[in-house]
Amino acid sequence: MKKRIIALALVAILVSATLIGCGSDSGTVSGEGTKVGLVLAGGLGDRSFYDSANEGVEEAKEKLGIDFKVYECRNDPSLYNDQMVQASQYADIVAVVGHEFGDLILEIPTEFPEVHYIYVDSEIEGIDNVTTVSYAENEGSFLAGALAAMLTTDTSIEGMNADKKIGMVGGMDIPVIRNFLVGYEAGAKYIDPDMEVIPLFAEDFEDPAKGKESATVLYDRGADIVFAVAGKTGEGVFEAAKELDRYAIGVDTDQRYINPESIVASMVKRVGKSIYEVIEIVENGDIEPGKVVYYGLSQDGVGMGYGTDDMVQYATEEMKAELEDIKTKIVSGEIEVPAGK
Repeated sequence: MKKRIIALALVAILVSATLIGCGSDSGTVSGEGTKVGLVLAGGLGDRSFYDSANEGVEEAKEKLGIDFKVYECRNDPSLYNDQMVQASQYADIVAVVGHEFGDLILEIPTEFPEVHYIYVDSEIEGIDNVTTVSYAENEGSFLAGALAAMLTTDTSIEGMNADKKIGMVGGMDIPVIRNFLVGYEAGAKYIDPDMEVIPLFAEDFEDPAKGKESATVLYDRGADIVFAVAGKTGEGVFEAAKELDRYAIGVDTDQRYINPESIVASMVKRVGKSIYEVIEIVENGDIEPGKVVYYGLSQDGVGMGYGTDDMVQYATEEMKAELEDIKTKIVSGEIEVPAGK
């Protein structure tokens, strides 16, 4: 009898140990942390779009325990296919960031049906293992344009002139950047119908020199505030603003820290937030196959950033309150923001 009790106890211990081992891998793949590949058309260090995407996988590592690798293409088209395939071979979830992958996202996921893809900045439906994330940049830019229109004729601010002119430097003339522009112009004209918005496209997201050149042209044409919608190219806009004692609006992340004396605010596009949330939904098995996930003002996917309290604030409390009122009206549908896509 004693031998039988000992034997049963040993079995119980072995079963318990097995269950504990299985429990430690709950919600993971193959006994390891879920692997995520982040594929960037450009590269890290832009302090904008791509860095925001990276923040999303960093947050997923911290909160969800995922492992990840970043695959940078540095705007080299010869790398797009290879980097996306490498990520697909490594990962359970691949986040693809950049309009440049528009054709590949229709092809490569069919070759890796066990991998789930998150494609940022597009609207593609019908591919079961692809979730696309679309942002209402026009809604966030509406607020940026409204703020620019409030500030541009305030001549009590050194460097502002009385001209009703503001500018925008876009990285490339593509639909997503046009969506920024349409919203920016609509917001400015909501405040003042006579406001003139002058756009220039640098045709590059990785060239600060082109950004500086484009911004200088706009400042010379009378614009005292320029919206930089150009990734790393936008850093050149900030340089021009500083050197010419003019002003800029940042994009994608709160960029005021780069130069709080020249950057009055930023239109924040929360790419990292969306990537983190979709990774979490995929891990939980709650994702709806082949659908588009939308992020606008109502989802806190876009908005405005004003830096920290210790920075000089060009946007007054009254201006911020007016922008909050405009935001409420956009979310409710009272203000209909045009789209440029």
